[in-house]
Amino acid sequence: MDIIQPTIAFIIVIGVLVFVHELGHFLAAKWTGMRADVFAIGMGPRVFGWNRKLGFTFGKVPADLDLHGGTDYRLCALPIGGYVKILGMVDESMDTDFAGLPPQPYEFRSKKNWQKAFVLSAGVIMNFILAILVFWLLPLFYGHEEMATTRVAWVDPSSGMYRAGIAPGDKVITVDGVRVATWEDLSEELGMSSKAGIRNVDVMRNGEKKSLQISSEDIIRSMAQGVGLGLYPSDIQISFGGVVTLSPAGRAGAKASDVVLAVDSLPVRALPQFQRYVRSHAGKPITLHIERGGKTMPINLTVGADSTIGVQLEGLYVGARHNESFAVFESLGMAFKETGNTIAMIGASVAHVFRGTVSVKQSFGGPIQIAKMASRSSELGLESFLRFMALISISLGVMNLLPLPGLDGGHLVFVAIESVIRREISTNIKIRFQQVGIALLLGLMVFVFYLDLTR
Repeated sequence: MDIIQPTIAFIIVIGVLVFVHELGHFLAAKWTGMRADVFAIGMGPRVFGWNRKLGFTFGKVPADLDLHGGTDYRLCALPIGGYVKILGMVDESMDTDFAGLPPQPYEFRSKKNWQKAFVLSAGVIMNFILAILVFWLLPLFYGHEEMATTRVAWVDPSSGMYRAGIAPGDKVITVDGVRVATWEDLSEELGMSSKAGIRNVDVMRNGEKKSLQISSEDIIRSMAQGVGLGLYPSDIQISFGGVVTLSPAGRAGAKASDVVLAVDSLPVRALPQFQRYVRSHAGKPITLHIERGGKTMPINLTVGADSTIGVQLEGLYVGARHNESFAVFESLGMAFKETGNTIAMIGASVAHVFRGTVSVKQSFGGPIQIAKMASRSSELGLESFLRFMALISISLGVMNLLPLPGLDGGHLVFVAIESVIRREISTNIKIRFQQVGIALLLGLMVFVFYLDLTR
């Protein structure tokens, strides 16, 4: 299995997002007069770094090193995050040397509560700013190309759309009274809207108009389960991007670029549809009907015991397209809207997890899952990769705002409490909560690794 490309893609995505997040904390600390001893990318032992007193060095720095307000910029051994060590703050470093000493004017604890809140939320703000910047620049440089169809080719049977009665062949006309002309219009109106309650969808079916209804919670649940909207557009061509030579498909004569028309008697209209059919026939014979060089031919093979046939699948839209370019401020408005809609959708998904309507396994992915998605998006080009990075940046921001010990949201809870009681909470209490938070986060990391490995 090729792990080089997913690993590189993962390091780029996480490296950029962690840097941007920690840069927010760092700049906010500097602007409010706080000292930051360490700016670290990664966790654990220091591999190398730079500060103005020692210059560029490898390994640890002396524990008693006084940088006189300067910062040690370092890269650490474990690529699982980063941190900014701000003096007078209980954080990941568990440094409590300041406890029992009078507060200094450059310490976190001596600042006003609004300044503390600004520093704590600055990382999340930077994550959102990065997403807005990406969503703003992409339409300016690439324009916006949309699939000029609203006809449904396949509906995932596990999705809310399927339960609502949308069927293959339906042409979606309106969503909540808003006319949709492209697949992107349809997806945005249904999936990226913060509207709650019952959603109304009008479709044309066999020349007749039908009105269907679906709850917004059912839509969010489908997205959290990993099936998205569960709708797939017409005019998608399914082909083999690659074929493993000694796999069932390779031994049967399948070749890269073969276009899949049908499997057994089932016309193939979407990637998940084909994958689901193959996986349900582990160890059984199937017949692929493919097109090669303008000719149609059958390929008989037996699906492997692991439910695979040894091909890389590609889906290409071959229908009409709608191209549109945007002015600077129009694109900026779209960026704010897309960022806001994504925040609302992720927030709603997290709420469903806490309410128990969606399982954690359905909703969260760890480093392996992110690496796979980053690799897949990079294969589709720079635009797709940057868009994926923006979405992960928003996810990172939303997750950090959760009011849990160890996260920015947990620290903000302490600031809010101190604002109400008008005094600082004991350092010992903060340490205990920080220890609990780190233990929970480490447990969560192990859990999501387990989820990734068992997917």
